Amino acid sequence: MYLVHVSLQAPAGAAELPADTRELLLAAAVAEEGIEHVSVHAGALPHPVLGVFVLAARLEEAEDRAQAFCRRATAVMPGLVGWRVRCGRAPLVEAFYERLLDGPGPAGRNGPGPIPST
Repeated sequence: MYLVHVSLQAPAGAAELPADTRELLLAAAVAEEGIEHVSVHAGALPHPVLGVFVLAARLEEAEDRAQAFCRRATAVMPGLVGWRVRCGRAPLVEAFYERLLDGPGPAGRNGPGPIPST
């Protein structure tokens, strides 16, 4: 399973996503798309972001499926018509791991200093 962040752009005159966006999206999902879960980050800047959890064999396939799903949903679901998919990519977690490596802790693989020999 992959998490894909899909960024949406509002149509002219729309200020925010409908309150029931998650339910609208899940109602639009079909089994063949592999959509498992959707989370809505309506306050994300500069554009709202959907967290789409997708079952797929490869990352590229998951990104393609998530984007296609959101494009289809925003074309036909009342309340979402007119919203446009800007991009859909798996989020990078590099900053998380960098914080782990920079944080305090014992020397070794996850901290400063040489890797202890065994």
